[in-house]
Amino acid sequence: MSEKETRYALGDLFAVKTHLIIGGSAGLGGVLARALIASGDAVWLADDAQGAASAPKAVRFHGMDLADPLAPQKLCGEIAADGHGLDSVVVAATMMHGAALEQWQASDWDRSAAINLRLPFLAAQAAAEMLTQSKGCIVFVSSTATLRGKPDTHGYQATKAGLAGLLRSLAAELGPRGVRVNMVLPGWIDTPQTNAFWASQSDPAEARAAMDARIPLRRHGDAGEAAAAIAWLLSGAASYVNGAMLPLDGGETAV
Repeated sequence: MSEKETRYALGDLFAVKTHLIIGGSAGLGGVLARALIASGDAVWLADDAQGAASAPKAVRFHGMDLADPLAPQKLCGEIAADGHGLDSVVVAATMMHGAALEQWQASDWDRSAAINLRLPFLAAQAAAEMLTQSKGCIVFVSSTATLRGKPDTHGYQATKAGLAGLLRSLAAELGPRGVRVNMVLPGWIDTPQTNAFWASQSDPAEARAAMDARIPLRRHGDAGEAAAAIAWLLSGAASYVNGAMLPLDGGETAV
């Protein structure tokens, strides 16, 4: 194997990186943070005030209003002032509101759009210069809702589909600068949000079993499995992956 082939095969396995994870500290974002810290990397974790209690102790936690349009620029300015640069941004924040069409309010729609679509854009915009310097990457944590419809969750469905368009435009614009932009599409993953959904059903065990029967792997995914896929996208092993949407759903959207 040539020196170049070895470099791409090993990626940046031994390089210490600095990552920014926005949102999801109680779920996938927190699991990913722990995995990256365990590998020796440095992690900034930004979330709302409630996220502080579930954030891993070793992260640099930054409290922020996820719907504040000024927050991403302020956060990235703080990281830049810290002097360690930035190698990746993972946006794991999500907002799901469910209601019949007639019950939706404009405020419900606006908050869904602010967190699910505007925040990823503003985070990419704020971090672009630092990521250009490091030849870093961005990963958006979206949903299989990108690919299929479901009643009542109109703002969630629309913004997740819109995020796919943002992914493509950013991959096209930032790719020439050496910055990769990718997206994962989790399906049914064991997280507090998923567990709360099943707990709200009239018969949680039966409802979950019915869903598992529709998934080719016949089970929910583990948050650690999803975090491992994201960590791979952040690594040098994925150095030629750009503009990709990776389903993490046990094959549900394939059948």
